[in-house]
Amino acid sequence: MNSVIASDYFDYQAALDEIRVTERFDFAAIALPEDDSHCAIIKWKYASGNINNRYRMIVLRPGKGLAGLVIRTGARKVIADVEAELSQNDKLGYPIVLSEVLTAMIAIPLWKNNRVYGALLLGQRKGRPLPAGSEKFRIQSRLGSFTDEINK
Repeated sequence: MNSVIASDYFDYQAALDEIRVTERFDFAAIALPEDDSHCAIIKWKYASGNINNRYRMIVLRPGKGLAGLVIRTGARKVIADVEAELSQNDKLGYPIVLSEVLTAMIAIPLWKNNRVYGALLLGQRKGRPLPAGSEKFRIQSRLGSFTDEINK
């Protein structure tokens, strides 16, 4: 388990379930690197509202996939309509989109100690739009010591 998370003693699964339900998303997941190195593989560690457990088998190289992109850039990625915004090749590069049949999503970097440690993904299925205002969704203290922006 990631040493950053292990030291937090925080129930990320319960927090993820709460965020998904209260913010009206069909799916929510947290991706984290396997260890603290910059070249560590990235895996989806927690999920809520998942339709299967294939997300657990997704292994991303740093900078690849939706989580890797968000972790590398430290910037949010909003895809309001997967069909309109992503080509078939793009979808293949984002395996979580295919395995969870997502049609709209927002990926948010998870910051801690002025470094991006992971990514939070919130998504919709069956063509449902992102909830109003979700592009500005703030983590605040809902995910333990993670924030959605660099500490200033």
